[in-house]
Amino acid sequence: MNRRKAIRNIFLFGGAGAAAVGGFNFYRFYKTPDLSSLEGHKRLIEELSEIIIPETDTPGAKSAGVAPVIITLVKDCTNRKAQNRFLYGLEDVEDYARSKYGKSFVECDKAAKIAITGHFEQRDRPWAGIKGKVSRRLIGDPFFITLKKYTLLGYGTSMKGATMGMAYDFIPGHYNGIVPLRPGQKCWAT
Repeated sequence: MNRRKAIRNIFLFGGAGAAAVGGFNFYRFYKTPDLSSLEGHKRLIEELSEIIIPETDTPGAKSAGVAPVIITLVKDCTNRKAQNRFLYGLEDVEDYARSKYGKSFVECDKAAKIAITGHFEQRDRPWAGIKGKVSRRLIGDPFFITLKKYTLLGYGTSMKGATMGMAYDFIPGHYNGIVPLRPGQKCWAT
């Protein structure tokens, strides 16, 4: 075999391999997701959201009832790519917890849960620049970004989150666009 044929075959097999991986990822993200499995992950979603917004002197995400809101948002307001990424992300959290700590995420202690969520926050950090824009356009937001976004949305629109977690003003008066915040002051919910 001469050198030209060998180089051609290397590029041919490399291109075929790249096309196979790309086709698998395309199928993986664009297939119809099994959204019925979200109800089975409700407890996992509750625990993940509680790590994002923990209960302190204000109610946490679990007591604010964020998990059903996240499930509804994923089912009804998210495109197919992001639904698949979210479901794969939940499975990845369980697999990582089992491989690292030998038990499911729900059974782990608080320090292990914080370490696991820190790992996924680092893993799902969006790329900068044009690479990040192309990635978000083609396969959607990463799992942890979607989880944080929906957790904050669910918490901010819940009764406990808006009235106890934020400074709730039942009847807002005059609008001031720029108000200096005092130390320890909560954000506003009106």
